[in-house]
Amino acid sequence: MITFVWVLCTVAGAGLAVGAAIWLGRSARSKEGSFNPQALTFAGGVVLSSFVLVSGFLIVGAWQLQSVVRSHAHEEARVLAKTYARAGELAPADRDAVRTKITEYTRTVIDVEWPALGEHRASPAAWRQLDAVQSTLNAVPADRRAEAYDATVASLDEVYVKRYARLADLDSVSPPVLFAAMIAAGLLVLIYPPLVGMTANPRNVAVLGFAGAIVGFGILLVWQLRDPFTAPLNVGPSAFQAALERYAQLK
Repeated sequence: MITFVWVLCTVAGAGLAVGAAIWLGRSARSKEGSFNPQALTFAGGVVLSSFVLVSGFLIVGAWQLQSVVRSHAHEEARVLAKTYARAGELAPADRDAVRTKITEYTRTVIDVEWPALGEHRASPAAWRQLDAVQSTLNAVPADRRAEAYDATVASLDEVYVKRYARLADLDSVSPPVLFAAMIAAGLLVLIYPPLVGMTANPRNVAVLGFAGAIVGFGILLVWQLRDPFTAPLNVGPSAFQAALERYAQLK
């Protein structure tokens, strides 16, 4: 389905460009080429630059946003693994209980919360699982609380901080107005040549068709990148899956 959408968008851009070239290229002015060349060059440069500027800004911004989201996920997973390791120094009964809750939280993030992130919402179940880790630590008797206990509590507090940072990314999406501006600029890029006099001969139509395909592909690429939580170019839960593998190594 995703491949079909990519192809459809690219073909649609090419079809629009070819149709505009054939339709607008039949006018007498198009055939005579009576416009001032310097003016045409300047106007064309402005139109092309607007599309390049907006699309470049959106691609760079979306890529940086994905990097931030991925970094926050890896930071939380790293601290989870550290908490799991700290819990290994607790008394056996407390160690097993805390580690079990940490594992359950990690699996909930992978299986339940990550699909919910695609809908821009956090999972209440994940919150409950993390709070269960805290409750398990709070239930440790005072006579079994030592340096290892304090280190585990401090590390768990850091998990909460990292989780809040990761969930704050849910509101980070490229502004829709910029995406609309890129579409408008792309349309102008394709319509401008036939509008100002490009003759609708086979060579020119083919060249404009290639340009339309590139514009259509670029618009779809930006659309897929604008939301770091939506497939197919979304950030996945690989950091938390790696944390589960680390837990197995620490047993």
